[in-house]
Parts: sequence; C-alpha cells; structure tokens
Amino acid sequence: MEIIDAHTHFLSYNYFRLLTQNRPQYGDIDEFIAERARRYGFMVPPADPVRLADLWVIEMDRHSVSRQVLIASISGDGSSVAAALRIYPGRFIGVATVNPYLGVAEEVVEHNVREWGFRGIALYPTMHRFSASSDRAYPLYRLARRYRMAVYIHFGHLRIPPRRWWDLPDLYDSHYSDPSDLHQAATDFPSVNFIIPSFGAGSLHSLLRLGLQCPNVYVDTSSSNSWLLDQSEFSSLREVFERTLEVFGPARMLFGTDSGTFPRGWRHAIYTEQLDILHSIGLSDRAIEAIMGQNARQILGLDRDLPSYMV
Repeated sequence: MEIIDAHTHFLSYNYFRLLTQNRPQYGDIDEFIAERARRYGFMVPPADPVRLADLWVIEMDRHSVSRQVLIASISGDGSSVAAALRIYPGRFIGVATVNPYLGVAEEVVEHNVREWGFRGIALYPTMHRFSASSDRAYPLYRLARRYRMAVYIHFGHLRIPPRRWWDLPDLYDSHYSDPSDLHQAATDFPSVNFIIPSFGAGSLHSLLRLGLQCPNVYVDTSSSNSWLLDQSEFSSLREVFERTLEVFGPARMLFGTDSGTFPRGWRHAIYTEQLDILHSIGLSDRAIEAIMGQNARQILGLDRDLPSYMV
C-alpha cells in the first residue's frame, strides 16, 4: 500500500526566524530559538532546509511513506519547501500558506507554482480574518483553477503550537471558522479541489452538510484530532470516521498526520490508529488504499506531466 501523507508542515529554521521578525524584545534570534527548543523539547532545525529535507526522507523511508505534502506554514517561507522539492522532487509535494490580505499574494502563488512546482495553497480564514467565499479569496481560487492546484482551507479550532512556544497570541476569529462559509466558493469553482483538514477541527456537522452539497470538497484526517476533547457530539475518532465516510465516502478522504518537528518526526501512532479504525469499520483494501494514498495522488495531480514551464 502506498502511503502519501497529505498534511505535514515543513517547520524550517527560517520559519522559526520569521516568527520572531519585528520582535526586538527577543534579543538574539538564534539564541532565542535555541532556548525555546530546550524549553519545549523540539529539535532546532538545520539552517539549511536541504538538510531538514534529508531528515524527513530518512524518516519517511523508516516508516515506508512514499510521499509527503510539505506545507510552508508561514508566508515568506516557500523557498525552504522549494529547496526540499528541488532535491527530492519525487518525495515531496509543495503547498504554500497564503495570506490573501498581502498585496503580493497572487504574485507569490504564481511564483510558487511556476518556478517551484507547488501543487497547492493553504488558507487560514480564522487566522487572517477573511470569509472563504469573499472577494478577498476569489483571485486565489482563480489561480488554483488555472494551475490545477488544490486549496487547503483550515476551519474550526486553530492551534499553532510554535506560536505558543514563542509567547505569541493565538490568532483565531470564530466568525470565519464555519466550513459552510465555503459553500458559495466551492459552487463557483467546481473544478477546484478544496481540502478541509482535521475533519473540520470541531466543525464536523457543518462540514458534513457542505460535503453533501459540494462534490469538490474533500476532508483530510490530519493531526491527533484533539478537538474531540472539546465537544460531546462525537464519542470517538471511530465515530468521526464512520460519519464522514457516510457523506464523503472513501474517494473524498485523504490521510494526514500533521507532522512537523523533530525528534518526534513522522507521527506513526496516528497512522496506526487510523489504519486500525479503517480495518475495524470493515472497509475494503481498495478503499483503504484510496484514503491512505491514491486519493492524494489523484487530487494533487501527481501523475500529471509537469507543465511546459517547469520542464
């Protein structure tokens, strides 16, 4: 079975440096990063993103992971993921976080896909405070349609551990957390594949309604899904899978782990738990293979030839 992890974060050294930009109270940035790493138990990434990519490939080989989506998790760090793609084009898939309020957002997306071969963009309505069906987002969807890019959109609860490690405030505006907000855009852009991470991160009921109405909306299974602890509607992750399969079916679900830091590395325990659930539900081997890798291969266009400008 081919395993393609459809949701991981490439938390490069540059990513951590960008978290501290314009924050002079941190003093020496490199010393601050080292101190936070000791305090919170993560490994300081190599300064060279290629060396970080090396570590991920070793980890992927250890767990028999074929490919891995690398999300550049902050605007401005696409170059780190691009370095990984350049060295390991057959192992990594690039996705760039985009803030639609940035004046150069469209130019960034164009550069990411045309120069670096990225296959997706990631949007965070609750963090950047915009409606998923607003005029602010539509230019990005037009680019996604033009370049056949997938669009990850994070709804529901948003927890970004590195921001807490950096003593930065949580950025979460619940006005933009409902997946139903995507309905108009998904209808207006039927050829764009929209991927909602983490079963909607606490907004599963709304996501299920959206999934019934919009066949171009997909769900990924990433993270430990700790949002289950904050609600009483769903009793277990197994029930979440069962309800999601009723609406989306195995053809519209993508496996993901939300892996991002070392020494934890690739979150094998999430893979094991989710695979056990899929077997216990009674899914066929073919359906499980679709969720664990084949859907990502199709939705992210991994079998398509590179466009002429990338050759």
